[in-house]
Amino acid sequence: MLFKSNRKKNNGQVLVEYLLLMVIAIGISTMLTKKLISRSDSETGIIVDAWDRILTQIGRDVPDCEKPDCR
Repeated sequence: MLFKSNRKKNNGQVLVEYLLLMVIAIGISTMLTKKLISRSDSETGIIVDAWDRILTQIGRDVPDCEKPDCR
């Protein structure tokens, strides 16, 4: 009888630990998403900023230009 009551308490602890880990995982993923792909005007994300620099560099490409200052 004593074993069953301890087991029931452990099942509740497992559920609480699982929920706590899920909250932590969701919080970390939300924070990473905001830092990596944020599109707000005040602070753009790292990936969005890098993609913008790549597109700007590709857009500046002048195939017939041989001088470095015309880019």
